[in-house]
Amino acid sequence: MPKKRHFIITLLLIGLLLQTVHAAPLQTLSLDFTRELTEKGETEHIAGTLHYDVKTARVVVEVTTPLKQIMIVKDKVLEIYYPEQKQAFRFISEGRIPLPFVESIVQSTQAEYGLTAIGYSLDKHDVIDKVLYTHWKPPEKAKDTLGIVILGMRDDRLISAEIKNPAGYIVGKSRYQDHKRIGINYIPMTVTSSMYSDKSEVLQHERIVYNNPQVNLETPNPILNFTIPKSVEVKEIKW
Repeated sequence: MPKKRHFIITLLLIGLLLQTVHAAPLQTLSLDFTRELTEKGETEHIAGTLHYDVKTARVVVEVTTPLKQIMIVKDKVLEIYYPEQKQAFRFISEGRIPLPFVESIVQSTQAEYGLTAIGYSLDKHDVIDKVLYTHWKPPEKAKDTLGIVILGMRDDRLISAEIKNPAGYIVGKSRYQDHKRIGINYIPMTVTSSMYSDKSEVLQHERIVYNNPQVNLETPNPILNFTIPKSVEVKEIKW
């Protein structure tokens, strides 16, 4: 069974309501990525390509290193297929599925970075050193499990995110850098994130670098329609 750390880092979110790009609706977006993940003194390197289809509200991630796998994300379901081993898993979550290498891209292309789509509401805002900090509170029904999210904006760019647990302790921080303008959206090409324990100890640190963005390709990439072969047994897991 694949380790959860390959696809779970924070509570942030995949919502798929997008703006326009290049004066035409954004239909597809593909980016290559490399990810460096450090946990318990060990560092793992992951590389692949992320594909994003707006019409079907679907994300497909092709991982090429350290092993080949295909991840399909839609709403509350994550499927992982290992083509060489002919193994497949389907994770069904009570909430939306967050993927570390998906979040920063998807969030940057939607209104309020997807927070309102899952019930968050703006509580207050501050301006410090030309950075606009917006404080978002979770929906009332989830206040026992979700905490406040603080976003930092400068020059229409998302530059930071801070996630707190219900007790007010910081459990995650992210920094967004090297933004590239794609239509009206600024996409961060470098993202660094850290996860913390309740005692403020760093549990995990990662650095993701994106490159080679491709938008609305004339020839649709068949990977966007990928489904696990019917001949492969899928192990279903709820969490």
